[in-house]
Amino acid sequence: MRRRGWWRELVAAALVMALPGGVLAQVPDTTVRRLMEEHSVPGLALAVVQGDSIGLAAWGSADAAASVPVTPDTPFRLASAAKVLVAATALIEADEGRLDLHADVEPVVGFPLDGAFRGPVTIHHLLTHTAGFDERVVGYAARTSNEMRPLGDYLSDRMPDRGWPIGEILSYSNHGMSLAAYAVERAAERSFAQVADSELFRPLAMAATRFLTSGESIPGAAAEPLECLGRECSPLPHLYSHAYPAGLAFSTARDMGAFVSAVLSSEETGSPLADLIPERFSHDARLPGMSYAFFNQAYAGRRILAHSGSVPGYWSLLLLVPEENVGFFFVTNGGDSEFGAAFRDQLLEGLVGPQDKDGAAARRGEDPAIRAGAYELTRYSHGTIERFPQLFHNALHLRAREDTLLVMGGGPAQRFLQIGDSLYQEVGGDGLLAFGTRRGKPFLFRSSDVYGAELPAAYERLGSRSSPSFMNEYVSWLLALPILMMILTWPILLAGGYLWRKRRGQEGPGFELMPLLAALTATATIGLFAWFGFGFVARSNQLFQTGEMFFGMPDSLAALTWIPWAHLTLSLALLAAVPWAWRKRWWDLARRATFTVTVAILVLQVSFLAAWNYLPAVW
Repeated sequence: MRRRGWWRELVAAALVMALPGGVLAQVPDTTVRRLMEEHSVPGLALAVVQGDSIGLAAWGSADAAASVPVTPDTPFRLASAAKVLVAATALIEADEGRLDLHADVEPVVGFPLDGAFRGPVTIHHLLTHTAGFDERVVGYAARTSNEMRPLGDYLSDRMPDRGWPIGEILSYSNHGMSLAAYAVERAAERSFAQVADSELFRPLAMAATRFLTSGESIPGAAAEPLECLGRECSPLPHLYSHAYPAGLAFSTARDMGAFVSAVLSSEETGSPLADLIPERFSHDARLPGMSYAFFNQAYAGRRILAHSGSVPGYWSLLLLVPEENVGFFFVTNGGDSEFGAAFRDQLLEGLVGPQDKDGAAARRGEDPAIRAGAYELTRYSHGTIERFPQLFHNALHLRAREDTLLVMGGGPAQRFLQIGDSLYQEVGGDGLLAFGTRRGKPFLFRSSDVYGAELPAAYERLGSRSSPSFMNEYVSWLLALPILMMILTWPILLAGGYLWRKRRGQEGPGFELMPLLAALTATATIGLFAWFGFGFVARSNQLFQTGEMFFGMPDSLAALTWIPWAHLTLSLALLAAVPWAWRKRWWDLARRATFTVTVAILVLQVSFLAAWNYLPAVW
């Protein structure tokens, strides 16, 4: 336990403010305004810390009407940057002896943590995102503050399963970070928001910072979340997350400057915030890893700690360079995702100096073709309907071209050359790829940029029959082939058989009920799959993209979850009918073959529904 009273020294340091001409001299006003215009940023607040000095500045508007200017005291939503405040609060509680960072949290939180992998989950795992939790977004948010559920009730009901081994893979988790906050709440016997306020915000004089809990209102002076097209901006609705510690916090540039200053001076003052700085986990020793809540990344030979935040209408970036005793925080109420890295680089160049990019060294040893394929970010759900849309959202595609690897996924292709054993470096840049295995499965490890903060991400290699491109084709054929066979080919065969018999003067077969029922049942089952495919699968994928699924499963979709069960029942009945169709010669050879192939495809449809958690439909 560190010495008490550390916070008084931090407050004294945080209150030493420098005028913009000093600390902010490296941020030319014209450059800032140019970047804001290029990236459609309506309002921006900034705090820069250098040694004992804090510089504050603001640009633009806090509202759609452009009638309220942004100031360093304008509250903005922090979004996921608030996770660093969760970690800071947990470390203070551990320092006070009320929380054990390395003890199993299950007895503390009071409900089981289920999943394929067992073993104790600790605060250490939760703060480094290595507890192995799946992703879960359905029902994550509410439309109003009054609809927010109590933190413990929500987590006990909606905590995702553990889909990865504990301590082996980083799987970024809002629920995991909120579980750490709930452990703090249970240990302190008061709400996490109250603990953070009394133990972190008040000691650091962060009077405008708070987590928003159920029934509380957005701060009246807060910047509006905006969507801007050119110079025209319109307000967006606020998103109220039930797991509020993961990102439903508001603060100002002034307060966050005090927090940055507190962390940078924490080793000198003996503060428990110093425990935020060391690296705690890495997939590969040659790559930047993870501190408590902070992503580690490199710049000009220095280790950087960073965390960004993003919800509709708000972006934020918190970044520290402990070696240089500098750091900054900036936040916007709109704009595009590219602004974060662009403004980050502008600030770092002024504070630390330019980045030296030597480029990649010569290739060593292996054929890059062995690394080619599809890889999926380990932030998905193994057991819910979210699995299928996540496949298309989270994938990277690697292709070999001569001695380089091309990495494609959500932007321009990047080229990498091998520089070491299973290690590749970006051509003309400093990005790294490392390849390894976990429990016999191949993985790709890399830093994934999110608004200027680089998540040390893991990507699981996909088999050729589970890649997005294959699944897109596969599902299309699962839908199209039986339609071609039973709805188009079958009538043609029926008409052809009739004309053939008529030409030969043969009588048609008499009426038989079972063959007719079998054909009609196959047609109905095809229709069920098409109905579910377009009415549920495609529709839910669209709602995941728009964010509507954050508020829960719509009744219109939930009402369709009987379809896979009906499809299964009818498909099994048709499968049992296939031998009878051949034994009793229900139809001519061509139609018997068509029926058999159709039933086989219907069974594959059932397999798809089960494999991707639509049978049963779990969310």
